Amino acid sequence: MSFYLFIGLSITLTSCSPEDGKDGIDGIDGIDGIDGKDGTQGPAGQDGNANVIASDWRTIQWDQGSLPNFGTMLIEVKNIDLEEFIATGGVIMVYFKATIDEDDYVYALPATIGNAYLQFQLYDSPNISGIIFQMSSPDNNVLDIQDNQNYAIRYVLVPANVSEASGLNLNNYKEASKILGL
Repeated sequence: MSFYLFIGLSITLTSCSPEDGKDGIDGIDGIDGIDGKDGTQGPAGQDGNANVIASDWRTIQWDQGSLPNFGTMLIEVKNIDLEEFIATGGVIMVYFKATIDEDDYVYALPATIGNAYLQFQLYDSPNISGIIFQMSSPDNNVLDIQDNQNYAIRYVLVPANVSEASGLNLNNYKEASKILGL
């Protein structure tokens, strides 16, 4: 047994020498070249909108049968079941924008503007899910805002987790648009 131990030890000590191979290049541990430290922090990414869905501003196109004192407009919302969206805690907001003398005035619906009353409701059929925008006015000026670039409508769908966690005032369009990235 001593003989085998002696042979094994002899082979181990004599088989390799420093001259047999070339040493490799030492690697760098940290990104910035300093061992054990991370590189510098990159720039902040762009804020997301937390899965908030917002339509573009749309000019008013009253549906057939609208009257000078009452108008309706269907805005189709594709690929979303709005009733289920609300049932799970989501929030639907609709905003009306009036541009007067190059200033934008944005109202969360429902709203009363002068003698006009603006509101919305959900529309759900087997083929279409959407929002019905309605305006009534005893001044018979409902048809005056149709196809007028100074008046527009927009919807915003805020998921339950965002509406519960943010605590933002969705009735304030400037605050909501800033926080939600609209």
